[in-house]
Amino acid sequence: MPDIRLIERWLPIAEIGAESLRERTPMTPFPAPNRLHVWWARRPLVASRAAILASLLPDGVDRAAFLRVLGVHGDPIAAQARIAEARRRGERFEGSAYGYGRAFRYVPDEQDKRWLDSKLGGGLDGVAILDPTAGGGAIPLEAVRVGSAAVANDLNVVAAILLVATCDWPRQHGAELLTEFEDLSQRLIEARETRLLPYFPSEPTPDAVTTNYLYARTIACPYCAGLVPLSPNWRLAPGGKGVRLVPELAEGRVCGFEIVETAEGQSAGTVARGDGLCPYPDCRRQIDGDEIKAQAQAGRMGEQLYAVVYKKRTRVKTKSGREREKWVRGYRAPRAEDDNSAAVRAALAEKLPEWEAFDLVPSERIPAGNKTTEPMRYGMRAWRDLFSPRQLLCHGTSVEVYREMLEADRAAGELSDVRKAAYGYLAIALDTLLNYNNRAGRWDSTTGRVRSIFDRHDFAFVWSYAEMAPLVTGVGYDWAIDKTAKCIKELVELINPEGQDADIFDQTAAEAHKPPPVTITCKSADSLDHIESGSIDAVVMDPPYYDNVMYAELSDFFYVWLKRTAGHVFPELFRRQLTDKENEAVANPA
Repeated sequence: MPDIRLIERWLPIAEIGAESLRERTPMTPFPAPNRLHVWWARRPLVASRAAILASLLPDGVDRAAFLRVLGVHGDPIAAQARIAEARRRGERFEGSAYGYGRAFRYVPDEQDKRWLDSKLGGGLDGVAILDPTAGGGAIPLEAVRVGSAAVANDLNVVAAILLVATCDWPRQHGAELLTEFEDLSQRLIEARETRLLPYFPSEPTPDAVTTNYLYARTIACPYCAGLVPLSPNWRLAPGGKGVRLVPELAEGRVCGFEIVETAEGQSAGTVARGDGLCPYPDCRRQIDGDEIKAQAQAGRMGEQLYAVVYKKRTRVKTKSGREREKWVRGYRAPRAEDDNSAAVRAALAEKLPEWEAFDLVPSERIPAGNKTTEPMRYGMRAWRDLFSPRQLLCHGTSVEVYREMLEADRAAGELSDVRKAAYGYLAIALDTLLNYNNRAGRWDSTTGRVRSIFDRHDFAFVWSYAEMAPLVTGVGYDWAIDKTAKCIKELVELINPEGQDADIFDQTAAEAHKPPPVTITCKSADSLDHIESGSIDAVVMDPPYYDNVMYAELSDFFYVWLKRTAGHVFPELFRRQLTDKENEAVANPA
């Protein structure tokens, strides 16, 4: 075999680029690894497969055959041109512009394997691919899917557990994972209903359920002492629906809120570029940003509920004249009954001593860093400060139930390897709630949903945030668990040699297929002393980029909770107080 590899002479960059964009088209689900959990550098699966195979194959191989193995079974460039032309004309493209499925879903068939065998002198059996900075796991996952062994490593513990959940547990346990996960998640859902239901009032109208609570951070005006709700705008939805502030000048000086239907009826924002604006008509003075920060640092920044989002069940007629049920989103102003903050704070005050004694909620302080200065500027000094009292009560209760279930299974001798993996996925599902249910999850008025805290790669402070109602069917816990279950199923299908059309519950087929081995470690990439000399055929990696993402600083947000859930299943991973920042290969001035 010649020494020159295909990647040194040629790659179908345009086709790979088109398929990489297609993987992440908003109108179709992202690949399961991307949806499973946040990671800040997700590599396209099709590009990862191309890098692996082009690093192994010799120069001069049939290029059409290479594209076929990648899953590119047509002309994606021409397809993109057809879509762009239809968009330019304002026409809706009917049917599939591509004529074949997205490349990342494709699993090499027998024809592909014979071709690879002929070009690699024995195929991929026994070949090992190393990714020393594997992150979310796209490269090792694709290595396994094309038939080679994978050796994956990452310094970050959050990445390491995602690597196992993406590449190894589906390979080891197959469809049994889903059964175990569904059993555990149902137990968790039933337990949290009982404990949290009293803290989420019902909607006042029949056939309606609350989905979100919208809060504005508040300070006291230094000139008139009025309570100022801070929000850059008061939009709720497209079309003009929003909020009008109703300042009350009586004793107490607080703002009430009304829902309005036009943009003209909405109040102007009360904060811009860090400076506030008092909404009371007899004051209307600008509040300096330093004053806002000073109040926040002194613990005097509060929050005020300004709108409630709900879904109402209605009957609508279809074009054929039939009636069907439909859920319609609505918005309403807060009622006095919605404010149960006193009861929440009392419950939290009662639970916290026990939770702290048994280490169920984070006590770690936020370390000074490149990306952590923003929440600290506004008085949030510990990781738990990123959550409102009710959010903290919900997340703490989740950990409490998780640990009770885990200890019960351990005491009963039922903690098998597959059940441990299911507990790992359950911890990942709870992380989804953390990601969307915190004080930095803003309400997206365009899409009508909550944006996650990591909408950007930092801890940007938000003036108004959205809280999810965790107990409503189809949202909250149900949504997070259902999303994780779908990801488990899809990961098993991706690793299955027959692809998405195979019956993943066919145990005979599962036993007949033995996926290549996967080795996963969590250590510094410059000290991979467990790898034998000469055992790796290709190193395929996408290293950290200088100062682009501060992985360790960002992942502490999840780490402090994961070590209280998954850390009790896999204690060997969670030995540090926080993630390793000293050995991280990024340019971090902090």
